[in-house]
Amino acid sequence: MDKVFNKINLSSMQVLKTLQLLMEDNYSMQELIEKLNTNEEDAIFNNSVISKYINTCRYLGFDIPKINNKYYIASFPFGMEFSDTDIDLVKNLYNIAKKEMANKYFKIFDKLVAKINRYANKKIARVDKDSYQFSYELFEQAIKKKRKINLIFKNRAKLECIPLCIVDSENKTFFKVYNKRERMIDINRLSGIEVLDEKYQSPYKNEPTIVVYKLKNKLAQRYELRENETLISFNNDTKVIQSQDENQEELLSRLLRYDVDCEIIKPQSYRDSMKKILEETLSNYGINE
Repeated sequence: MDKVFNKINLSSMQVLKTLQLLMEDNYSMQELIEKLNTNEEDAIFNNSVISKYINTCRYLGFDIPKINNKYYIASFPFGMEFSDTDIDLVKNLYNIAKKEMANKYFKIFDKLVAKINRYANKKIARVDKDSYQFSYELFEQAIKKKRKINLIFKNRAKLECIPLCIVDSENKTFFKVYNKRERMIDINRLSGIEVLDEKYQSPYKNEPTIVVYKLKNKLAQRYELRENETLISFNNDTKVIQSQDENQEELLSRLLRYDVDCEIIKPQSYRDSMKKILEETLSNYGINE
């Protein structure tokens, strides 16, 4: 019993180490592996282990997207409730600090605003040459979470829209968005981007394919989530997992290997495809004749 407790306690510590490192900065998987193994006697951190710890944090409510091949904490499961007035105050302070502070001290203030963004219930980023990367991350985060955004123009106009993608063309960068029609917004026209609470439905038919399946028994206990998977629910004997944008043929082939310990829950088309594969396999051996 003590060995089991120690193993659980060790895993908990490793999760906290991973979370602590991500709170310091944005890192690629390779950078996380190298930094986490620095103070370990043995190289215990690897791609699979760190992915598992990151998914544990995500299950606990931390929003940890992977953008431009780097992981970062976008928001915490606990935070501060910001009103529109509070956001305006932060924006005004930011503009005053940028104008009045020496560059060295303004960079410190800018990092403070970035940290406030992590804890705030409303996210807003400045769009200028010093903060383009954070704006890109916020835009792509909104795409991933299917949330509408407000683009704030330098003339103070706002455009509520659906984020589609970031486009680089002729040495310019555009936010491609949807508002009644597709629009290409030059980021140089913008002063800010705000992620809204309202979620959106894709305006197109070809949405990312999401497959939900259930794993049971010992398979559920030992199964480690992949990069494109999210844990929906679990208990001692069952895990319900959501997979996004995995090649259908490869996914069905993989799930087929799990035999009776795996059941596709949705979509129905994937259930039907799996049934067809099983029926054809049985037919080859004359079992269903």
